[in-house]
Parts: sequence; C-alpha cells; structure tokens
Amino acid sequence: MLHRTQDTYPLSHFRQHTTEHVQRVKDGAVETITQNGEAAFVVMSPETYDELMNTLFRVHAAERGHIWDDAIEQIEKGDYGRDAREVIHAVADKHGLKL
Repeated sequence: MLHRTQDTYPLSHFRQHTTEHVQRVKDGAVETITQNGEAAFVVMSPETYDELMNTLFRVHAAERGHIWDDAIEQIEKGDYGRDAREVIHAVADKHGLKL
C-alpha cells in the first residue's frame, strides 16, 4: 500500500480518535503518527506488517540467490576468490578488531 500524506496524523489526534485510527488500520491503512511535527512511528495491521516482511524476505532471498549464482559461476570458471581467513583478518583490521 502506498503511503499518502493524508495518512499522517499528530499524536494528539491519534489519542483523541484511537477507535477511528484502529478501524482504518484494520481496513488496510498505514498511518504515520507525528510528534512535535516529526514522524514518530508508523501504525499498521499485523497482516500488513506480515505482508511487508514477506515481500522484503522474498526480495532479499532473490538477491541472495543472485549472489550464489554469481559465486557458482566464478567457481566453475576456476576463480575461487580469496581465502576466508584472509578476508576475516582484512575486515577485522578495517574495523580495528583484535582476533
């Protein structure tokens, strides 16, 4: 569901009209609640949240699948990449970590 600016409400409105907000959210709306003029939190139904998380998971799974496909292709070409220990030490050094 696309977020619309008319789905933005101040916290005071949310407090005074909670039942109305709950009904809109149950009907599928996603609302941004502001505090002192800034976005403070987003309200959505558990179903909308689950759909969002499932979509995000599918997108990341597809990206990971692509990474694995690339890795397999490199291995089939004989390019085995870098030694894992070498990479771990390089990352540790970059972040100032002691192994």
